[in-house]
Amino acid sequence: MSHSSGGTPGSGTPRSADLFAGAVVAAVAVAAIVVSGGFPTMAGLDTDVGPARFPIIYAGALLVLSAILVIGRLLPKRGAPVAPAEPQAPAEAFRFHRVAIGVVATAVYIYMLSLIGYLPTTVVFLIGMMRLMGMRSWVRAPIIAVAVTAFLYLVFLYALQIPLPDGSLFETGEF
Repeated sequence: MSHSSGGTPGSGTPRSADLFAGAVVAAVAVAAIVVSGGFPTMAGLDTDVGPARFPIIYAGALLVLSAILVIGRLLPKRGAPVAPAEPQAPAEAFRFHRVAIGVVATAVYIYMLSLIGYLPTTVVFLIGMMRLMGMRSWVRAPIIAVAVTAFLYLVFLYALQIPLPDGSLFETGEF
């Protein structure tokens, strides 16, 4: 069992890393709510789902989960021993490089969406993120990435009637 840097038993990551991650995710969720609030709505429909609804729902869920993470790390654990008599093993170092790679990959993904389009960019991004998170199979990762990308594409195109970006590199000029 590993211990957090605060001395209380934890899940293996330092307490400060969880607090930082919770704050960053909460900030991203608030930004998503602010940005998606400006999305256009479909006029004339009272039951309009609109393109802003899903980002707001997911951002709200992120806010709740961030709050649970932060509060869970700040509150003392019930029934946890106050001070162990035996010497503690050093906490396993949190690997910030994977988090940094994930953040940079997400930023590159968002930028490449407008250039290359949703379908190829999302498949490559998902394969990379699955590999980053530990999936080692070169067979399952592409299959899952293609399936998830196709499912989301069809949901947005047919159920929500929201077109996803085709990419400016593939647009044909109107003559």
